[in-house]
Amino acid sequence: MELNALFGDSDVDTLDDVDVEEGAPEEVDEKVGGIGWKALALFVCGGLVITALAVAFTVWVIEGLVL
Repeated sequence: MELNALFGDSDVDTLDDVDVEEGAPEEVDEKVGGIGWKALALFVCGGLVITALAVAFTVWVIEGLVL
């Protein structure tokens, strides 16, 4: 069944009439979103330091219990 049969002779867009690229933005702003690489590096290094401290503390507690 065609759309013209349902709605008469109006300006209804069918899938064949719609331009897919019409609504897509051409330019993308480079400063939108994301954290900087410096912040990411600090986050990763901080996580490694905290993990190393937690492992050292666990080893210290286990040595204290065993000895």
